[in-house]
Amino acid sequence: MKIIYNTTAKFLILLTMLFYVGCTLTPRGVFYKDFDPRRISVISVGQFTTSSGNAISDYVKNLMIQNLLARNFTVKEVNSEDVDYVLLGSVTKFLPEKKFLVYTGTNKQQVMLGGPLTEISGSNVYNIGTAFGVSDGEIVVTNATVGVSARLVEKRTGNVVWSSSFSYEALTADTAAEIVANYLITSLTGLRR
Repeated sequence: MKIIYNTTAKFLILLTMLFYVGCTLTPRGVFYKDFDPRRISVISVGQFTTSSGNAISDYVKNLMIQNLLARNFTVKEVNSEDVDYVLLGSVTKFLPEKKFLVYTGTNKQQVMLGGPLTEISGSNVYNIGTAFGVSDGEIVVTNATVGVSARLVEKRTGNVVWSSSFSYEALTADTAAEIVANYLITSLTGLRR
C-alpha cells in the first residue's frame, strides 16, 4: 500500500513531535545553596518589568499568579506582613504574532500591501493560503515569541534564592506567555499540586 503524505499530514506529524518534545522539557532553575522550595508557604508576585508597557507586565504577572494558585500556594500582596518570598522578573521578549496580506500580481511580482514584509529574527514565517475575496492575494503569518526572566527573593534577608529564564515561540502571544509562565513556576516549585 502506497502512503501519500500531504501538507496537512506533515504538519500534524510535526505538531505531534513538537508536543512530545515540549512535554519532555525539564524545567531548570538555579537555587541558592541549601534552599528547599518546599519551604515556601506564602508568596507574593512583584513587578515584572518590560520595555513594552505596563499591560504586558501585568499580563505576565497575572499568569505567574494563576500558576501559583493552581499549585495551591497562598499568594498575597507584597506589603503583607506574612509574605516570606517575592517573585520578581522582567519580560525580556514579547513579539506578538503578525499577519500580512501579500499581493502577488499578474506576473507573480511581489507587491506588499501595508508595508514591507520583514521576518522577525527567531520566529517562523508561514504562508497560510489565499486571501478570501482577493485575487492573487496570500496571507503570511509569523509566530509569536515571549521570553521572561524571573527570580525569587527572600523578603526578610533580601537574598535571591532562585533564578531562571525561558523563551518560547508559539502561534499566538497568549499561548507562548502561558507556556513560559507554566515553565518558570514548574522550575521553581516542581509539579506541586
